[in-house]
Amino acid sequence: MKALYLTFTVLISISLVQADYISPIDVDVKTEKYQPENINFESSEYKYKVSWQGLPVATANIEVNNTNNAYSVKAGAKTKKWLSVFYKLKFESESEFESQSLKPIKFSSRQIENSKKKVKNVEFNDDGTIHAKSYKNGKKQQEFKFNTGNQTLDPITAAFFARSLNIEEGTKKTFDVFNGKHRFLITFKVGPKEEITVNNKNYLCYKVIPEVQKLTDSEGETRLKSASIWITADSKREIIKIESDVLVGSVTAELEQHSLQKTESLVYSSL
Repeated sequence: MKALYLTFTVLISISLVQADYISPIDVDVKTEKYQPENINFESSEYKYKVSWQGLPVATANIEVNNTNNAYSVKAGAKTKKWLSVFYKLKFESESEFESQSLKPIKFSSRQIENSKKKVKNVEFNDDGTIHAKSYKNGKKQQEFKFNTGNQTLDPITAAFFARSLNIEEGTKKTFDVFNGKHRFLITFKVGPKEEITVNNKNYLCYKVIPEVQKLTDSEGETRLKSASIWITADSKREIIKIESDVLVGSVTAELEQHSLQKTESLVYSSL
């Protein structure tokens, strides 16, 4: 399943009032330990158009770079200029993970919402320890250092792990995902194949239904009502379309452009 990370971006980056917070250190969950099966991801760029209630409100893009022994991936989304007059949101994230095992190495995200700026940096150490720091408007908010004893992935690595696995109708995969502050249990259920048309192109796709459970919130995940993801039924598992019903309406993301390219190595900073 290609950059399912677009799904994680759309579903996880929405900012709403939280219930009682539970530290990711205190979460006890076990998932199946997956082994990647198809790991030859091409250096490429994907561009998506994002609509809310049928109105074009944002653009999203994903850049994949295959370096020596690791993959570097950069993903982002931002509101269109007309909407920025009323509401401005820009979300960027970067991930680096090993090319053979798909083990996460580093993850970072930056969200600018109007005048608010939030930054998260996560390191995944060889001994299994996860070290995360988060900042708000330049001030450190939280710091965690823990070992889950589970296969815990960042959102981007989880997306590529899902993409690497062989699937068919009825397949069900669950991932323990940590974004620097929250841990999520994200399950993908693979439905039947469907032929869809996006931007005048026909695609044979699997329809995938995601379920998101927030493990670090006393009320769980309340933002997502339902969602559907259409991924190509070939070995590439490209995301073609996403539809999701959230608290404030319906969001749709559709593939607008895909190009193969040799991208420059992505560089991490403290943001």
